[in-house]
Amino acid sequence: MSGLRLLKYVRSFSDGRVRIRHPALRREDVSAVLKAKLPAIDGVLSLECNTLSGSALILYDSARLPRERLFAVGEAWAAYLDAVQAGRPAQAPDC
Repeated sequence: MSGLRLLKYVRSFSDGRVRIRHPALRREDVSAVLKAKLPAIDGVLSLECNTLSGSALILYDSARLPRERLFAVGEAWAAYLDAVQAGRPAQAPDC
């Protein structure tokens, strides 16, 4: 798990709750994409984005969204957010 790209963006994590901070989340368009796509993932219960702080709070059902799947989704989103922040073309993941 130590090699995961997303770990540098995780500010708090417990079963059922994770807070992410990333500079790309300060952008309204990026936040809107996250709000449109992430809740469609089975097990995600709610999502709150704060563009002032560049954070996202994700509440999820740990019985329906196991850690392995959560980490895979997180890695895909971390790659997207890194690309957006770097100004590279990026397509939001369909996880």
